[in-house]
Amino acid sequence: MTAYFLIESGRPLELVRQQIAETSRVREQTQALAKELGVTNGSLCRRTGVLLGVVFDKDVHPEFVKPKSRARNRTSYPKKGSDWAKRFAAQQGTPDAVELISTEFEIPLGLSYKMATGSGWCTIGTPLSECGFLWLGENGPYAMWAPDVPALVADRRSRGQEVEDPAGSFSFNIDGCRRIEKEEWEILVLQHELAAKKGGAA
Repeated sequence: MTAYFLIESGRPLELVRQQIAETSRVREQTQALAKELGVTNGSLCRRTGVLLGVVFDKDVHPEFVKPKSRARNRTSYPKKGSDWAKRFAAQQGTPDAVELISTEFEIPLGLSYKMATGSGWCTIGTPLSECGFLWLGENGPYAMWAPDVPALVADRRSRGQEVEDPAGSFSFNIDGCRRIEKEEWEILVLQHELAAKKGGAA
């Protein structure tokens, strides 16, 4: 269960604009490294956007490990201790959106619960992307998603489980955001794509 929010003002707007700027910076950083290596494909970190490995069209650079012969993606990674390994390690990625959003707005990413047979704990949200930002350009519109904690808690309680705090008493009170349905964001995306298509046609 995921909750979606349209970002309109305040701290959320400040954070998403910072994230866009950082994403642009990291993209330029990655493209510069790729150009220097003469590659057009590679593997990026899902959370920070930094370059993890590259795909060489022809000969593999001597400071990179040759991909395994049966590997599907043919990605090569820098050899440990090499200059390229140091350069890859020195990359400055984007802030982790999951950590940024969950910390800034105190959104629980797990919940503890009790039931007749004992107690337990579980993570909530999609692994590795529990929270995130969405945008259709530097000037917006912008949105944010996070686990729908109240709905998840209600589901647990409907099964006779007692959910402990902080998840148990959590509610979304994020100034500058307006909750929307996922479909509302999808409509905005389609409208944006249609406007771009019509603009291109003109």
